[in-house]
Amino acid sequence: MTIAAVNQHQDTVRENIRNGAVLSNAYLLMNILAATIATYGLFGNSPAVVISAMIVALLLGPIMGVSLALVDIDMKFLLKSITTLLAGAIGVMVTAFIIGTIHKDMPITNEIMTRTAPNFLDLMVALAGGAAGAYATVSPRLSSAIAIVGVAIATALVPPLSAASILFARGEVDLAFGALLLAFTNIVAIQFASSVVLWLNGFRRITQTSGLPWIA
Repeated sequence: MTIAAVNQHQDTVRENIRNGAVLSNAYLLMNILAATIATYGLFGNSPAVVISAMIVALLLGPIMGVSLALVDIDMKFLLKSITTLLAGAIGVMVTAFIIGTIHKDMPITNEIMTRTAPNFLDLMVALAGGAAGAYATVSPRLSSAIAIVGVAIATALVPPLSAASILFARGEVDLAFGALLLAFTNIVAIQFASSVVLWLNGFRRITQTSGLPWIA
């Protein structure tokens, strides 16, 4: 690809990422529905239902926005992306908390408990998932839509947030914070890996020397 073609492709990618970080009613609704699916999937101890919730959620969009804002040193877009991410996460947690409060008679299942103790494997999955999602987003040879679905399943953001809210509703504060730690670790790992991939592909406006990407 020529430098002009690369710059044009980067502008398109930037626009797509910015659109994915927009706070809208549709974004909030999809995350609320994802939380509803995830919460009942956790209560039903159903991995298949929990996986479907990961696909519905839209939290990866603002995380990619944070990654792009950091490599571009765009503080205004960084604040916008963080606001969108926080709004989505709060929407998920409030929804799960309400459902968890309504169904206090339901037992705490294994699907909930497995998300209360983050480990090194979770970190590695999130790092690899974030890198895969970012690479699919910037590469003209791959379908970003398909890859993002795979990343959403692999990194699992909504289930631990929902598990934390269920546990908060039961008064299991220590376990709830464990689930929150898993969600936070996944978010940070995805963002870090995405920023690295974006930077290696020339998304660094501040240097004005993007040229050709290293790993197109």
